[in-house]
Amino acid sequence: MEIFDNPDRIKLAFGIPFFNMDFNELMLTVGERAGAKEKTMIFAPSFPWLLDYAKSPNICPSCADFILPTDSEIINLAQKAEIKLKMPLEYFEFPEQIARICAHYGFSLLHVSESALKTDILVRDGFVPLSWDLFTHFKTTGDLDEIDIQSIVGSANNLHPDIVLISAPPESISSCIPKIYEQLPDCVLICIPQDVDKNKITDKLDNIFIPLLLLREEMNFHEEIKRTASMALPSSVSHDETSIPPKIEISGTLDAGIVPDLMRTGSRMLERNFIPALDLSNTNAASIKGMEALCFLSRKFREAGKDIAISEISNNLQNTLHRSGAMKYFENYPGIQNEL
Repeated sequence: MEIFDNPDRIKLAFGIPFFNMDFNELMLTVGERAGAKEKTMIFAPSFPWLLDYAKSPNICPSCADFILPTDSEIINLAQKAEIKLKMPLEYFEFPEQIARICAHYGFSLLHVSESALKTDILVRDGFVPLSWDLFTHFKTTGDLDEIDIQSIVGSANNLHPDIVLISAPPESISSCIPKIYEQLPDCVLICIPQDVDKNKITDKLDNIFIPLLLLREEMNFHEEIKRTASMALPSSVSHDETSIPPKIEISGTLDAGIVPDLMRTGSRMLERNFIPALDLSNTNAASIKGMEALCFLSRKFREAGKDIAISEISNNLQNTLHRSGAMKYFENYPGIQNEL
């Protein structure tokens, strides 16, 4: 599908490279990837998860191929920051909708959750629930541990499902999902954060103030990016396939003007089976569009089983990329290291 080769489909918001995808595109994506047994991970975060992420960015599973905004509150908050995001559906609808997609294609499903699927909703909506031959429910106690990891992986390797659907608390998604995904057979893994009721006064206050702080931080960051990127210097993209490793060098300002050159150079290297390193030592600024292109390029290489790295980076750009969240999608990036 050509939507996967369009860097405009990546939208950086709140430090997360969301992939813009509506429900029809989600259905086609799941159908294509599961049908081809193409190992893929889709993460569908909710607004409560986003509030937890604001306090601890490391809970975001950077191994996900597609991070989809699935809560209208996320969409509304992004709109206030002048970021337009597509939403396939609300996160609380995801389990049943994935079951409907499986029923449509005849896919097998391993459902991992503390609660069962609401099959009455599927019947009421006129859809036949999954055949018991194609459906397995793995009941958890909520939080996942090492025993759960081995049990889930063992079940998946015995059943060889087309789709594995996991609902778990944010901490479990952060610590356990990468381990599960690494050991799964070729299938589509879909993760949905399980939201925990927060009844403490401090938790309720957080739900009021954190969205305001998150929005203010995002708007201030975008204004700063606009200011630095507006002072554009002559920009260029060059490459050296003879260096070890092969190198893509970006000079000047990484903005929308040179994104097509960057995409062409990266795609050409990928076709020739090179794994380049990005040299950003002479890149003095980047626009949001430029940073979104970097995230897209990283995902494009990762889908081909390769990890692109940043070998050098200017002082001007290093903190900006860390603050945007883009740096954690690259191998061996210089500067601040991931706590995990």
